[in-house]
Amino acid sequence: MAKQDIQAPEQEETIFTIPVSRLILWLSLAAGAMVLIVAIWAVTHNRYVVTVDVRAMDAPRDCWEDIDGGLLSRAREAKRSRAPRRSYLGYCGAVLTTHGAFALPETFPRPWLGQTRADIHNRLQRGCRYDLVVTADKRPSRRDAGKSRRNRPEIRRIMFSYPC
Repeated sequence: MAKQDIQAPEQEETIFTIPVSRLILWLSLAAGAMVLIVAIWAVTHNRYVVTVDVRAMDAPRDCWEDIDGGLLSRAREAKRSRAPRRSYLGYCGAVLTTHGAFALPETFPRPWLGQTRADIHNRLQRGCRYDLVVTADKRPSRRDAGKSRRNRPEIRRIMFSYPC
């Protein structure tokens, strides 16, 4: 009688009875979903839509403040196209509205989401009403009109312009 070479069928590796390849796939999908959830939260966190009347525009068209730089950013010097008339509004000035003073985004670096400082500056006119998307610690209201804030709400986008 001849010897037969019998080999056992190759079995897939498992962890807790789950095939390793399937486990890697599901863990990758779960990690990707978590990254997506965190990115969506970061983009929408502390964003509000407010309707305001612009009382005065005291901000230069181009402005950015200096930073020391860091691990992912390089150092840069402050620059602005003109100084604001009201020095208490800060280096880059602000837009005075019925809901208080709002800051414009810095010119450099350009924002990933939202409009650039120049676009917002060109569209805002004194005496007109706008729906603005702003980022702030809390929702701006009419009660904030006379208050000074350390961190002003920042205009990210002009959603709608009402007829002046």
